[in-house]
Amino acid sequence: MYYCRLMVDRTMPFREHQCRTILPIPEEDSDGVSIEVVKCSSMESGIGFSVIRIITDGKTKIPEGKTTCDKGECVIERISSTHYTAAVTNRNCYLCELFGKTKCFLMSSVPVDESLVEWTVTGQDSAAVHDLIHRMKDYGYRVKFMAGGRYGDEMMLTPKEERYLKTAYDHGYYDVPRKVDLDGLCDSFGCSKSTLNVALRVAERKLICHYIDGSDKMSR
Repeated sequence: MYYCRLMVDRTMPFREHQCRTILPIPEEDSDGVSIEVVKCSSMESGIGFSVIRIITDGKTKIPEGKTTCDKGECVIERISSTHYTAAVTNRNCYLCELFGKTKCFLMSSVPVDESLVEWTVTGQDSAAVHDLIHRMKDYGYRVKFMAGGRYGDEMMLTPKEERYLKTAYDHGYYDVPRKVDLDGLCDSFGCSKSTLNVALRVAERKLICHYIDGSDKMSR
């Protein structure tokens, strides 16, 4: 298995991104609405599934519940007066069809800004992943290869490591200057300082090795 990290400009080509058009938001109300694709995954036969964050100006009301159209369906849940979450099924997704044709999987999709999204992709070998990249470019996508290498379970964060790392980040442990130290984080987790320190260092090493050259150096 082979994996790579890609930086994808999802505004190119714009005509392909139908997930947003499946949302029941009238064009006249779109100026007061911010839409962000949080996660997306490919399913069989060119079907895509996305989780979308919707932020409004507080005046625009988004229909809650399930809606359907010829392109797909979505289920919207209201989180607060300005925030909504939508689960969108796109039944005509070219990218999902590409993943199936190239025998690749979309492991994660993380927005960087309004136009860029970072993907982690795996395939049966490097040829499959590069075939996916070439097909995307041929279709009009701007894709930048960030890193790649042999895929292994030891490269992935465990649920505990991911939880520790995310909480540390959210609490400002990685801010400059730090807003919280290990002692403060231990109070949040209810664990010892040594346990938390080792878990964070192991998780950080995985991410650093992943970022620097895309290879697995954890066992060296």
